[in-house]
Amino acid sequence: MLPPHRFLPAYCIKSRGCVKRDTGACELDKLRYTPSMNFDISEEIIEAVILDPDATTKQHLQTIVHQIAAKYKLADSPQLFQLLEVYRNGVRDGKYANETRILKLFRKRAVRSLSGVSVISLLTKFWWCPGKCVYCPTFDNLPKSYVPQEPAVMRAELNAFDPVLQVQNRLRSLEVTGHAIAKCDVRVIGGTWSVYPKAYKEMVMRGIYDGHTTFSELRKYIQSGESGDKLSGFKIRKGFEMIASKTLKEAQDRNETAESRVIGIAIETRPDWITPDEIRQLRVYGVTRVEIGYQTTNDTINTLNQRGHGNKESIEATRMLKDAGFKVVAHMMPNLLGSNPLLDRESMQEIFNNPDYRPDELKIYPMVVTDHSELTEIWRNGGFTAYDDATLVDLMADLEGMIPEYVRLNRSYRDIPATMILEGSKLSNLRELTAKKMVEKGIRRHDISAREIRAKTNNPHDAIMETTEYDASQGKEFLIQYIDPKDRTLFGLLRLRIPSQYFTGEVPIVPELTGCSIIREIHVFGDQLPIGAPPDGSGQHMGFGKKLLAEAERIVREHYPKIEKMAVISGTGVRPYYRKFGYEICGEYMTKVM
Repeated sequence: MLPPHRFLPAYCIKSRGCVKRDTGACELDKLRYTPSMNFDISEEIIEAVILDPDATTKQHLQTIVHQIAAKYKLADSPQLFQLLEVYRNGVRDGKYANETRILKLFRKRAVRSLSGVSVISLLTKFWWCPGKCVYCPTFDNLPKSYVPQEPAVMRAELNAFDPVLQVQNRLRSLEVTGHAIAKCDVRVIGGTWSVYPKAYKEMVMRGIYDGHTTFSELRKYIQSGESGDKLSGFKIRKGFEMIASKTLKEAQDRNETAESRVIGIAIETRPDWITPDEIRQLRVYGVTRVEIGYQTTNDTINTLNQRGHGNKESIEATRMLKDAGFKVVAHMMPNLLGSNPLLDRESMQEIFNNPDYRPDELKIYPMVVTDHSELTEIWRNGGFTAYDDATLVDLMADLEGMIPEYVRLNRSYRDIPATMILEGSKLSNLRELTAKKMVEKGIRRHDISAREIRAKTNNPHDAIMETTEYDASQGKEFLIQYIDPKDRTLFGLLRLRIPSQYFTGEVPIVPELTGCSIIREIHVFGDQLPIGAPPDGSGQHMGFGKKLLAEAERIVREHYPKIEKMAVISGTGVRPYYRKFGYEICGEYMTKVM
């Protein structure tokens, strides 16, 4: 059975009216839909939308809602998540057809699944950290560097740091707001993953897979839903029993064909903790992406901030991870103790100009001072001053403009509540101000996240294939893209690596990669569609992945004939896809003889 846990008050949604529960007043009642006439107009709104094929925008939907509410002289009208719940109930009962147009119309915050996957984040519990970085806060019972009141922390505490509960609450939150959850990219955040006990790490990983696999069964026992944006949970009716996997391997195998599949897992660790043994263990867990902190490429600043490692470790970790097929996410920290905007710009240029770095993805976290860190006392004694907002925005504009096309910018600020920041920028709209500054300076973003199709209207039928070759970490990288040639809008990409061992003759860290080239990523962008669903013109399920895979195989056959096999670092939920093209499981990779 699921363990006891705490939940904040949740919504009670019924197709007719809204019923008070016996658990007391809900602190979210101000958001509750309480029609003044003892009946719900949701069904009438849904039927009007179904009969109007031109209803494809939120503006059009609001017009319909206001007209029907005015007809009955109602002061309140249903919210999107309530319309969605009634619609889904009707689909399950056979009353309505399941239309993607309507699901998208009722969806909230569409951006969450416009990259083709849904992101699920969960936080690990407190554990020791080998780092002594001056800027990292340490709060009781929280992983190092995390502070109270961060959204991720509050969700984790709400679920007692249980991985199954964190996963399933996030899945419910996404689903109730209209997002597809068939393809989930999981981020394990918290302390340095590599130093956690092995038994704990395996428990977390089993929980991730089981949480996704059993969610379709749990859904039948959910008593009430929530708005999705609040840190609320859901009540589970008696009778639900989660069948937990006995082993990690069983959990992974079960998830291969689950309704909600894990297509990738990311962990956070330190470059100096990346070893051959650690890499092999990460693959056993099914990890496909590793986040490591470069922070800066200036070793004097690394030493001053007591980082505990330097460029040598960052470079070697990057090479080993790429050669094993992982995507590398680098963290950079402008405004470190002892740095200045000029040095920050030089560090960013270095990671792209120097082929020993060249990460695949990037997070930029301007440093701030919080309580409970060594930097706190340095700042109080006058030893540190953060950049003012104008300086920071100007710097961020330049940094984002340096990012090449093969890199994805994931984040450009840390979600720390302003009340927790003692020194440093408290701008909640840093990204917006940075974008405005870039326009003023005539700088454009060229990275992957800036070019994704998302909600753009570019026609995927206009896409062409383009390949960029570049040196990285002593190997060769090929970024194969489907783009709109008019503005370089991105529909899909594949990362192919010829590993460093091909050129040095060394033995691969992972034995099954002997004689292999490696596909490190295939990603088709656009609005996420359920597995097996027909294409809707947004880019998914239109054959881009198949064509990208064929082009990668062609490049290897024609230019690297000594390579015997193609390997793919694959999330468990994507294995069935590769089997369709002749790939078979070999150790922890999908491989195919060339």
